[in-house]
Amino acid sequence: MTIRTKVFGVLGALVVAALVYTIVALQMARQRDRAGDEVDRTLAVLDHHNVLTRTIVEMQAAQEGYALTRNNAFRQEYQTAWELYHRTITLIPDQLRDIRQLERLRTVDQRVNEWNTKVAEPLFGTNPGDDEVSRLVREGFALVTRIRDMLDAFETREKATLAEQRREQNYVFFRATLVLLVIPAAAIVMLLVFIVVVTRVVLDPLSLVAESARQISAGNFAVKLPPAKGDEIGALVTTFRDMTAAVQRREQDLTIALERQRQIAREYAELQAKAELQREQLLATIETVPAALVIVQPPDGRILLQNKAAEDLIGPPPKTDDERRRARRRFQLLRKDGSVSPRSEWAVGRALRGEVVVGQELTIRYRAGHTVPILVSAAPLRDEAGAITGAVLAAQDITQLHEVDRMKSEFVSIVSHELRTPLTSLKGALQLVLDEEMMLPKDERMQLLRVALTSTDRLIRIINDILDISKVEAGGLKLQLRPCDVTDLVRQSIQSVEPIARSSSVRLETRLARDVPVVMADPDRIVQAFVNLLSNALKFAPPNSTVSVEAARNGNGSVAVSVRDQGKGIPAEKIGLLFRKFQQIDGSDTRRVPGTGLGLAITKALVELHGGRIDVWSQPGIGTHVTITLPATAA
Repeated sequence: MTIRTKVFGVLGALVVAALVYTIVALQMARQRDRAGDEVDRTLAVLDHHNVLTRTIVEMQAAQEGYALTRNNAFRQEYQTAWELYHRTITLIPDQLRDIRQLERLRTVDQRVNEWNTKVAEPLFGTNPGDDEVSRLVREGFALVTRIRDMLDAFETREKATLAEQRREQNYVFFRATLVLLVIPAAAIVMLLVFIVVVTRVVLDPLSLVAESARQISAGNFAVKLPPAKGDEIGALVTTFRDMTAAVQRREQDLTIALERQRQIAREYAELQAKAELQREQLLATIETVPAALVIVQPPDGRILLQNKAAEDLIGPPPKTDDERRRARRRFQLLRKDGSVSPRSEWAVGRALRGEVVVGQELTIRYRAGHTVPILVSAAPLRDEAGAITGAVLAAQDITQLHEVDRMKSEFVSIVSHELRTPLTSLKGALQLVLDEEMMLPKDERMQLLRVALTSTDRLIRIINDILDISKVEAGGLKLQLRPCDVTDLVRQSIQSVEPIARSSSVRLETRLARDVPVVMADPDRIVQAFVNLLSNALKFAPPNSTVSVEAARNGNGSVAVSVRDQGKGIPAEKIGLLFRKFQQIDGSDTRRVPGTGLGLAITKALVELHGGRIDVWSQPGIGTHVTITLPATAA
């Protein structure tokens, strides 16, 4: 017998058991439903009986109330109860199955109608006298007593019927439960038989075959297979044995092929690791290059790779056609003469056509309006056959170079101007002394020598300013720190600039607090910073105005030294230019007062070297207020 026949036989028995279980379950369900319906009908009859009893009581109460009070409201209550009685009495016969109960119900109805005819109608309809009313009430009481006795008998019988029906219902439920438990138990036994059959006939041989397959996969071909029978498992065992032999034959060929493949894989992995390392090194190098580097592919110049500097300069590489169209409108390239460079002349396009572009100076003008000067170089990329496979472009932002050129030109202009004036005065004074030595009076010779000395001092100050700013930028300025009284430093600074104040007709005022704390500072450098601020204020203060100096303790314990003037003030947009080198707010070609423009830059650097800060407040037409804040020495 085949495995299929055995399995189908057991499955057929299970299907038959399932059908029998279904039929019995349906039969039991119908019996439960019938028993439940009988109980529900009896309960409904009892409910209607209670309504009838309550209605008769209400009708009797209405008759007695009317007999005592002759109030028509009792007549209405009687009529309402009478209508409810008729509606209820018509519902009960359909629920009754007992002929004797049906006869009792008809007798009750007859007695109630007799009560209504003999008592209710004369009482409510003929307006009888008191004696007649008393007689009717007594007669009605006797009829109602008989009616209630009959209803009690009816109720007793129905309750007995209900008890019997519930016993029957419980029996049906017990029998159904017993049957429904027996049939599943039999099905479980048959299922266990089925499992045993399947295990012995199918699963055990298959487990042996699976274990043999696992041993063969582990390389052990000396496995013991189950005997080949005449069923499907036997055919599987025979086929498996033939397959094992074929696998053994092919294993040797596969071992050789796998060894060769592993060798190739090792070589490929080494090459790939080297290529990846070189790629990572190249990417890292490209990212750290300050110039913008872009690699594009032909024919449309699509970007393959760009570094961070290129993204900052021209934006992220576009990925879609729509993004590429927007990228073309992101900026324009301008030639040195300011004209727009057409796209056909752009270096990347020329490189894709085979040209090499070196050091082309252009200007990027963005849609927002600002510009960036750049220096562009580009070259094509070729394969072994010489065909162009792409192009590399390098663009260097030369804004700082332009700024250095501007500062160099400005420095040369300022220094030339500032040096020429004292040198001219020095040369003229010395020339007169030499040429007219015998003819000049002694007082005039001394005046000329004082002019020469003043011009020499001015030259020394200019050179010292240049040396100081160079030391600050190179980090070579060393401070000689020690505890200092700020008020003493302020007084020294005022003494240094008093001659300038007198010559400018400007008053100097001081307001120095008594509780100013000691600061850790280089006194010579702090005095230099204070003198620079005072000199700058005196230069731009109008005659007969006042320059005030204040020194006080701040709320956080630091020291604040402020210089106020009554000059013309500084526009808000130019305050940030005050501390730039070689910078004067009125411009180098139209300066009203001399100076290199280094004093405030040196002052700011000296204050910051002391761990302080410098703040400026100014309003055109009112004046300027500059405050130096220095940290106090810890107590």
